[in-house]
Amino acid sequence: MNNHGYVMSLTSFLLVIPAFLLIIIFINMSVGFTSFQETILVSDDVSGVSKDLQSQIPKIGREVLKDKSEEVIKSGNPLSNSREEIKNEIQDRINVWSLKYNHDQIDVHCDVLDVDNSQDPFQIEIKSIINVQKDEIKHSVNLIQKISLINESFPIMDPLPFLKCKKYGGATIGKDKIMYGSSLSEYLKSSGFNNSQAYENAISPLFIKKCPYDPYELHGSTSDFVNLKNCIDNGFYHESNDGACFFCRLEGRGVCPHYGFETFILPAPSVNITPSNNSSKLGISSVDHVIFNETSFGAYYGHLIVYSFDESHYFYIFLDNSHRKKYGLPPHGG
Repeated sequence: MNNHGYVMSLTSFLLVIPAFLLIIIFINMSVGFTSFQETILVSDDVSGVSKDLQSQIPKIGREVLKDKSEEVIKSGNPLSNSREEIKNEIQDRINVWSLKYNHDQIDVHCDVLDVDNSQDPFQIEIKSIINVQKDEIKHSVNLIQKISLINESFPIMDPLPFLKCKKYGGATIGKDKIMYGSSLSEYLKSSGFNNSQAYENAISPLFIKKCPYDPYELHGSTSDFVNLKNCIDNGFYHESNDGACFFCRLEGRGVCPHYGFETFILPAPSVNITPSNNSSKLGISSVDHVIFNETSFGAYYGHLIVYSFDESHYFYIFLDNSHRKKYGLPPHGG
């Protein structure tokens, strides 16, 4: 081979090198692109699971609140530490829910840190930390979520009356009402209150529902008390500085230091009572935290007020002047 042949061979070799380099670069790019696509898919999986769990926590929480209330009502036994017991139950159910992602090699972990009151007494607050990981992709989020006690398709019962009246014959469930029979009258009689018989066959709301009449003075905005009647007929609850919160109701406490809610407990309608001849008649004020007040302050009395008449029976409650003012009703003697 002459010099010209050597030069041609060397030139050909040098020309081949860039081609090999281009092939290697292309292969690396393809592998890198595939790896990038896989990373995106894994990241989407992790993010999706995290969002799924975030939406699941309020659902699980609401189920636990409903189940705990029903458990207390059925057993007649209050919870000793409702916040802790509810937190632990939510944690257990989330742990079970998270196991379904094991087959996808996704590690899902949620720590429920705290369950407590919210500023709105008709909501509770859950604090948690979510950690989701698949391969090297991790996602963490700190959450503060609020769960409403109000849900028409998932109503939550008020356990307090059942706990208070357990030793006196017990309250029962009648459709959407709590039926006291003689239990509430006996409960008040045992505490030495006058006119306890007024609460024979009393009723009160079963499910916790927030009153739409806001401000509350609207209850007495009409001379015929139609708003008050609608509120009572629908079994609404109202925000209250003195009323027990949901957690304390589960523990059998009629009053508590938290911002809570109250509702009316209704004496049975009467054929004898009229607005004119009984307006000065006294009975324990028909607000649940007054009736179930077992603190040193005790319960207190209110004067009778008739709010409706159905051609045969008068419907009435007893209200002190403080609650009359709250609901926009005329004071006694006014």
